[in-house]
Amino acid sequence: MINWPAIIKFSDDPELGYVVNQSAWDSDAELRTFRYDESDWLIDSSGHVYSLMTTSSSGVLPQRTEKVMSLEEVLGLIKAHAAQGGSCCVAKLYAPTIDDAFVMLASLAEV
Repeated sequence: MINWPAIIKFSDDPELGYVVNQSAWDSDAELRTFRYDESDWLIDSSGHVYSLMTTSSSGVLPQRTEKVMSLEEVLGLIKAHAAQGGSCCVAKLYAPTIDDAFVMLASLAEV
């Protein structure tokens, strides 16, 4: 079970996608039908990593893997995303939990 919010990490790209909840995932046809690379991941707010498997009937189905990302790894992804977007002082970005880091990512998108 995915713990929302979640982010989508695209292979070889610092850009991250933010998905606030299951309803947002279900209602966004582009998210569910995008042709994901096998190394694209969905990472939930607990750090669990899901592969994004394309199915013939339902589009994309996140499949939980054994991988769990640490807070430091998630912050590294968010810092790279912020730097690519032109934010300054990204080295100073910090959050005490992965969930808080995702909230920070959402606020970066609002700027």
